[in-house]
Order: sequence, then structure tokens, then C-alpha cells
Amino acid sequence: MTINLNHKALITSFFAVLFFFGFTSYQEPKEQQKAKGFRIIHNNDGTDALANMWFNRKANLSRADINRYVDIVADSKVVTTYMMCTGSDFVYYRSKYERTFGDDLNGTLSCNKSTAERDAFKHYYNNFLSLEKEGTDIIDASLTRAKERGMEAFISFRVNDLHFADTASNCRVSYPDFWYNNPQFYTGDPTQGMNSAQALDFTYDEVRQHKLNLIREQLEKYPQIDGYDLDFMRFIVLFKTGDGPAKSHLITSFVKSVRQMVDSVSAVRKKDILLSVRVPITVEGCLEKGIDIREWHRQGLVDFISIGAHWRGETATPIAKFKKDLFQGFKKTIPVYGSIDDGGYQPREFFSEGMYRGMASHILGQGGDGLYLFNFYFENDAKVDYAKALNESGLVNRTRSQRLLTDIGDPTLLAERNKIYCASDGVTNAYGVLQIADLPMACGNGKKSNIGIFVSDAPDSKNLQSRLLFLRTDKKARMDLSVNGKELKPLDSSLAIKYDRIKGLQDGEEVYVFEIPNNTLLKGDNQVTVVSKGGIFIVKRLEIALNYGDVQQHGYF
Repeated sequence: MTINLNHKALITSFFAVLFFFGFTSYQEPKEQQKAKGFRIIHNNDGTDALANMWFNRKANLSRADINRYVDIVADSKVVTTYMMCTGSDFVYYRSKYERTFGDDLNGTLSCNKSTAERDAFKHYYNNFLSLEKEGTDIIDASLTRAKERGMEAFISFRVNDLHFADTASNCRVSYPDFWYNNPQFYTGDPTQGMNSAQALDFTYDEVRQHKLNLIREQLEKYPQIDGYDLDFMRFIVLFKTGDGPAKSHLITSFVKSVRQMVDSVSAVRKKDILLSVRVPITVEGCLEKGIDIREWHRQGLVDFISIGAHWRGETATPIAKFKKDLFQGFKKTIPVYGSIDDGGYQPREFFSEGMYRGMASHILGQGGDGLYLFNFYFENDAKVDYAKALNESGLVNRTRSQRLLTDIGDPTLLAERNKIYCASDGVTNAYGVLQIADLPMACGNGKKSNIGIFVSDAPDSKNLQSRLLFLRTDKKARMDLSVNGKELKPLDSSLAIKYDRIKGLQDGEEVYVFEIPNNTLLKGDNQVTVVSKGGIFIVKRLEIALNYGDVQQHGYF
């Protein structure tokens, strides 16, 4: 059924008051979890499924294949909310406003003689056609299955995706039509990050209206949805550098228009449809990019918020600070979730299982209402060949598994799983997003230099077998190190190899290992103090590994 959003509809009041997150086992029914505001959100970017990467790029994608994608997530028994990306301006369905993803118009759109890239887009489009023959598309099929498996079904819309904004590639089939035909609407500002000079500038009415047309079309097209997610982090470029605060009213008006559309659909369908957003990790950083998140909350424009960094991932999301800054002066609060991306300290230095658990524990321990998992990909039917995946010591795994998803989504299980807490390394500020980080930190001779790190475990649990601190420096260094005023004993550096803490080690860098004794760590904020005993060096990473025992029982690091 097509819904006309131009008529005046009664805007129903909806969305019951969501309670503050409580540690809830996944065995509790998902409906009860959602009523408390607790969510584990899984966002699929669509291309992964459209190329059938989890199943070795099998051709002739079918609804049954998409069901398997969703089932892998659902079988974790913790995911409450399934989000499918729409493709941003390069949509995964037949649209009135944009060309379908991968469609080369019967070979008339070139790809600069790049056979591999052209073939990749053909593979995407052929799989789209295969689904179309079954009367569906990747959005419809995945969200229908999500509903069948008891999850909330959300559309995720990338507000300004820049994957396909590289004018140097000369691959016309990869360029969305509106973007390609309207270079006069580009920011022209290359200072923000990859392809930012070719990002559409939301200063222009035409750009905002084009996005609203797509959003309206998607809201009308998919009757099964429970919500609509505006993903501003993919990519967080809306204006020229420095223009955000002065032009934030334009984005507020944009979000208000989406809110009105969502409410109109809710009224016509007689069901509550939620509006959520994913934004930068600080309130002040949001405003700098043109997102007046406090004003959105004041006007009641969104039902919940997820915060995160762009792609690289943030190992220590400051969710407590965000909630304090956002809700200060307001009586009403809404859920705030922490986003965990698949990046790493450096591009494609994938997070390990222990790091995922540490990031999840950090978010939940700081009062996050749940997790937003971005690009939490599987491969090979989610079957992990641990003989190949583990490091030489057999302690560390960097391949995502269903078991890991269950661990991080169930606070009861998470509490006593092996994990690694990581201080923010200060280099996840892609696209100029403001970070809260003590690192990297220069240490001078005799000077006390402090680094904060949050731990949500009970650090003196009788079940903990060891507590190790790993410190990475830019060069060999002599130092004294203490935690919360208690000096630590250095250990053999071979433990850094055993725990795979030398991953991505650059020329000249060193990793030092320290033992943290009982009654040293605090549940909450901890202060690590470094005193150089000779020369100047830079601390680049700080990690704390909590070992609860056998990795097969308590999880890999």
C-alpha cells in the first residue's frame, strides 16, 4: 500500500517512557528488554549481503540466502533490533529518485576499463535482479525475516555516504546520478577527509530535498518497519569546515521534516514507528558538525540516539559524559547507545574478541542503554576455523563469531568473560570528529603524566586469575608506572606476544607489560601515571587485560 504523506494526518503520541538500562539476561523476552530501553542493534550495510560475502560470494542471491543472513544474527539470541542500510543515494531498490545500486544501464555506463570494479558492480546488480524475480529486494527480505525472528526492523539511511564520491576513479557506474549530475552542490572542502570535497553540502535546499524525497519513498515502501535510523556518521560531512554551528538550524529543520513523515506513517498504519540517529561521541562535537543534538532532544525529534566514531572505531566511548551533557537541564531522557565499529587502531587492524568485550563493558558500565554494532560481519556461515584464526599462543582471536555476539549482548555472560579494556588512543577522529582522549601522550624526564582508563568489572573478583597492563611507546623507554597511586611491577615483554599486543607494531615502537596486583584497580575510572626515567617518549596505547581463565570457557582475548 502506498501512503500519501502530503495530507494532514493526526500525529499520534507514541513511544512509552524508556527506563534506564539494567543488566538483563538475554533469556528475558526481547519485548521486555526493549520496554526498558535496552537494545542490541545490528546494522548491516547491505553490500555485504548483496554480494553474498558471508557465503563466499555465491551468485543468484535468493530470499532464502537473506533469511540465513538474518538468522545468523537472530540465533545469537541477544539482538533486539535489526537495521538494513538502504544504500544512501545509491539505493538497493527501484526508485523514482535514483538509479539502483550497480545498474550500468545495459552496459552504457563505463568503469574506466577497470574490469574488476565493473564485474563487482555487475555481481551486485545481478543479485538485485535475482531478488527482484522473487518479488523482493534486500531491504524487504531482510526486514521481513527480522520481524519473523522477533526483532525490531529498522531502515538505516546514510545521510551523506562518500564511498562513491571519488571523481578520480572515473567509474560512472559507481556514481549516484543526483551526485554526479550536480557538482555545483559539492562542499569543495578537502580538509575533512576522504572525498569530503565532493560531499553534498546541506546548505543547499536541493540537497536536503533530494534526501527527503528518498526518505519519504522508503517510509512509504516498506510497511514492516518499526523504525527509521538517520546515520550521520557514514559520513559525517554536512557543511564546509567551521560552518556547522551557524548552519545547524538547517539540519534541525531537516530532522524535523523526517519526524513529521515518520509520525504521519505511524498515524496511517496505526503503529508506532521510531526515529533514531547515529551521531558523534560528544555533544560539542555534534554541534561542530552541524548537529544541535540538545535542540533535537528539546523538540522531541528523536526516540533514541547512538553515538560513535567514523569506521575506525572508538575503544572508550565517553557515553557517561555524552548523556550528562545532553540531558543537563531536561527532565526527560531517552536511550543512548554506544556504537562499536569494526575498524581498529589503524585501518583494518581488526579488533580482537577481548577488545570487543572490553568496549561493550565500557559502554554498558558507563550507563549506555545498549550497543549499536556497525559492520559486525561474519564469514563462512559464521563458522570460525579456530585452528587458523587463533594467534600462535592460542589466546587471541580476531574473527567475529556468534558466540562473541552472544557474549557482548548479554551483560550476565559478559561480566566474567576474558576482556581487554583500551584507553582511547586519540586517533579515531576521522572527518574532524571531536575526541576525548589522553593519548597519544608525551612523557618527559621526571614528569608525572596521567592517563585515564575505565573498567566496569569488579576488579577484585575472586574469579580473576590475572590483571595485565600493556603500554605501547614510540621508542624504547625507561619509566616508573603506577595505577591509582600503586606502583606496578614490570613483567617479561614476551607476554605482549602471547596476548597479541604487538599487532600493528611500527618501526621503533615497544610494548611493555606490567602486573596489576589485587586491590589496585577500581570499578569505574582509574588513573595510570607514567614517569619517564630518562628522555622523552610518547605513550601511544594503554590496555588492561582481565583474565578469568581458560579461553575456551571464558572467551578468547
